[in-house]
Amino acid sequence: MKDIRIVLVDDHVILRDGLKSVFLSEQNISIVGECGDGETAITMARELEPDIIALDLNLPQLNGLEAARAIRKFDKKCKILILTMSEDAKNITEALSAGVNGYLFKMAEMDELLEAIKQLASGKDYFSNPVKEILEKMERNDISTGNFPSQVHLTIREREIIRLITKGCTSHEIAQQLFISYFTVGKHRKNILRKLGLKNAAEIVGYAHREGLFPHLKDGDG
Repeated sequence: MKDIRIVLVDDHVILRDGLKSVFLSEQNISIVGECGDGETAITMARELEPDIIALDLNLPQLNGLEAARAIRKFDKKCKILILTMSEDAKNITEALSAGVNGYLFKMAEMDELLEAIKQLASGKDYFSNPVKEILEKMERNDISTGNFPSQVHLTIREREIIRLITKGCTSHEIAQQLFISYFTVGKHRKNILRKLGLKNAAEIVGYAHREGLFPHLKDGDG
């Protein structure tokens, strides 16, 4: 079995050293690069072509989400694992939209981190149970994010789908980015149209622009 090639990105050197000691004690895992900022992470991902890049969210120059979006634009194969202290629901949904393959909190046990690495290397995604619980709460609309009009009762998932539709994503692309089925996307789209009293995707885009929901998308931010 070939080695799993990893790039570590965290601005805390002590934490990187700790992760390296864990990974290097394992067979078939090699650290091919490490850095402490988002811009260098992008450069390393492009030049080193690692199997996995482990990204912190709080990074200087470019944060982890910005780096993940940039990496995903030129590399569809590299597995991106967010390794962070942040339990913020908005960060999790933005990470999903950025196309990450895993999300793990730094307080996780090392055994779980190693399991996440192995799952990612085998082509699977890995989201820890606490992350899944947050996503489930979001589905039940127990957690609120975004700037939607308060009179419109949309779930977090529906709001995220509206954002992706506004970006021009197809239902297949939305399914891939949110790790849900094409059929589930269709159900959400029908619910969105019903709740907003709209007829099609074009009207959803018009609604989003009228309400000023995603101003950054107007500047070409994909």
